[in-house]
Amino acid sequence: MGANGPAARAREVVSDTIIPTPRAPAQVVRRVRCECMLDRLFHRANSALDPAQYRAGLRFRGLWRRAARQTPLTQSYRPHAGDAGRRAAGPDPATWAVLELNEALSRLTPPQRRAVIATCGMDEPTGLRTRTLRAGLCALDAFWRGQDSPVERQPS
Repeated sequence: MGANGPAARAREVVSDTIIPTPRAPAQVVRRVRCECMLDRLFHRANSALDPAQYRAGLRFRGLWRRAARQTPLTQSYRPHAGDAGRRAAGPDPATWAVLELNEALSRLTPPQRRAVIATCGMDEPTGLRTRTLRAGLCALDAFWRGQDSPVERQPS
């Protein structure tokens, strides 16, 4: 069941009810409440992130992980039959994730880019970059919502 030391006891385990597919019955799952640095920043008593920034950070984290995942390579020695210029399935999910990450990162300043990649992508502590991280997550939230100018959100 894992380690039983002080660090393992400090991890809070919560139960959530999920619906895996639209017609499936609800299931209760157990998970660790804080799985990454974003969770730690959002779920602490004096939360450093608001819900929109948290959602933007989780979306970036998901894209980062999908882009880093290697696509399995298959090979066939038979000649390819069909249209030579097109692929039937289109680009793989890792390629789409890289394209969306590049578009999203182009909306950030270099310090914001470093803070978002370090905290959301690489799961590093923020250190003194919390304000820069929040500004970057606001810019990403505005980009993904289709707004033109991001607005710095004040913690409430």
